[in-house]
Order: sequence, then C-alpha cells, then structure tokens
Amino acid sequence: MPSLRTGGGRAMTSLAGKITSFLVTLKTHSRYPEINRDRAYTHTYRTMRFVVGILGILLPFIFIIGEAYFLKGAVQVRGSLSAYYHSPMQDIFVGGLCVIGFLLATYMSGERKSWDFWVSLIAGIAVLGVVFFPTARPGHPVPACGSNPQPSGCSFVEQALGEHQTEVIHAVCAIVFILCLAIMSFLFAISEVQAESERTEDRPGLFRKQYLFWTHSACALIILAAGAWAFWGAQIGPLKPLYLGEVGAILAFGASWLLSAFNRTAPNRPGSAPPPSVTALGPPPAKGAVVPS
Repeated sequence: MPSLRTGGGRAMTSLAGKITSFLVTLKTHSRYPEINRDRAYTHTYRTMRFVVGILGILLPFIFIIGEAYFLKGAVQVRGSLSAYYHSPMQDIFVGGLCVIGFLLATYMSGERKSWDFWVSLIAGIAVLGVVFFPTARPGHPVPACGSNPQPSGCSFVEQALGEHQTEVIHAVCAIVFILCLAIMSFLFAISEVQAESERTEDRPGLFRKQYLFWTHSACALIILAAGAWAFWGAQIGPLKPLYLGEVGAILAFGASWLLSAFNRTAPNRPGSAPPPSVTALGPPPAKGAVVPS
C-alpha cells in the first residue's frame, strides 16, 4: 500500500511538472530580461497613453456616428457633449469618460511630488464628476428629478440630490476639468524648458525642443479660449457655443497629450538629473573580480 501511494505521488508530481513546463512555453508572463523588461513596460505605457488620447479625440465623432448609424437614429449634434448622457449613447459616454478619468487620475501616481500628478489627479476626478453628476435632461421636463414618483430618464444621483443641484455640480466639475486640461498642456510646455544646470554643448539653448514648447503653449491657450467660447461665444449653424467650446478644448488637449506621449514616456521637470551613463560609471568589472561594497 505505501508503495502505491509513493508511486501515485510521483506520477502526480511528474504530471504537474509537465503541465508547468507546458505553461512556461506558452509565455503566459514576461520573459524579458530586466534591462528589456523596463523598455517593454515603457512601450506599454506609451501605447496606453496613445490609445486614451485617440479615444478622447474621437469621442465627439463616435457619439454622432454611433447614434446615427449603429443605433439607427437621426444625424444630430446635441447642445453639449454632456447631453449625450441622456441619449442612446449613454453607455459609450459613461464608459469612454470613465476610462479617461481613471487614467488621468493614476498615470502619474509614481511621481506624487510633481505638479503633473496633482493636476492630472484633479482632472481625472473632475471628469468622473462630469459622468456621475450628469447634466439636466434636455428641455428640463417637468416634473424634475427628485420628485415622487420618479420621472423617466433620471439617474439615482439626480433623484437623490435633485436635478438642479446635480446640474450645478456637473457644471463645476466640467469647468475644473477644462481648466486642468489647460494647465496640463502648459506643464507639458514647461517641461521643454532647460534649467541652466541642464544645458550642454549639444543643447545650449533655453529649450529642449522649441517647437514643442510653443505647440503645447498654443494648445493651452486654445483650451482656455474654447472654455470661454462655451460660455460667451456665438452659435455657428446648428452647433451651440457650449458644444463648440467643449469639443475645441478636448481636441486641443488631445493634440498636446499625444505630442507628449510620442516624445517622452512622461513629462520631464526642469532640473531633473539624467540617468548616469555607462561611461560615467566606468567599464563593467571583469568576470570574477571583487567589487567593493
């Protein structure tokens, strides 16, 4: 009997070893050595930033195309992007903005002492506020949300807080979000300024890449101008000023965001020291040499 148990245990161990070896060949986890693993994660990070940037730029068009062709509705542009919450595109609106909000709130979490982290964190929280505290229903139908029995089209937040109060919170979150987008673009521009201690013979000037500084700065100004247009601008054809301002701000920030994602993993702050080069550290020790601690 003991021999049977021992044989069964060996068979199970052998089977487990074969399964484990098979799973290893499937490369179910990273097989990169350490020096290449960092590069792979950097590429992944840049890809995530690129995808979210493209998503933000395309959302206004996705709302129109999706409602018209996939949901068989009329081709129409609503009074604001937020109004798509009360439309057949509600799920896309909530899902898309939640993805953008959570990424903005977390993508700089490894550098919590930087302005970039705090501004992007506030922007992420603000856009989540835009989602979960929706704008009022188009036309402000009566009775308003918060009434009993519950009117149709009201979210649980609108029913709990009242439609007007929820709309006020939504407007505050939207304003904070647009302001943070402008500040983030300005921070991207500042990251192109070289401190005196960083200037070298190869890069003696004030800027790392001057065209990026001016492009990010222009995007920041466009975002602010678009935000102002949303409140005080004129309607152009069927496009209301609020819609034009929101779309203009998002497109300008999307361009700034993608430029930043293409040119570096994360925005550098002036005064940040570059990593030591191999030459500065000297040649690697010979095999078997004793390295002093």
